[in-house]
Amino acid sequence: MPGKKKPTTAEEVLHFLLQHPLRKRLLRLYVEAKEMRSPKELTVPVNQPVSNVGYHVRVLAEHGAVELVAEQQRRGSVEHFYEVTSLIEEVPWARAALGLGGR
Repeated sequence: MPGKKKPTTAEEVLHFLLQHPLRKRLLRLYVEAKEMRSPKELTVPVNQPVSNVGYHVRVLAEHGAVELVAEQQRRGSVEHFYEVTSLIEEVPWARAALGLGGR
């Protein structure tokens, strides 16, 4: 049984990522933040457990929408910090799809 075609262009990747409402909200928060954020910091605004947020942030990272920029030790574990990449600027309709104004 053949698998689904993997998104290859910036538009296909963004379309795939925005199909999930939590990923869409997280990506918007990263764009609005303009600085690094950890999944833990995003749990309150999206009202989701860190395991869900962390999973979807990793999906965003795997597809190039955010990138890991720092790690910090926190009580025996490591907190990962991500920033938005230029993917949003590469797709003309991206900001509108996220409910953000023009550039």
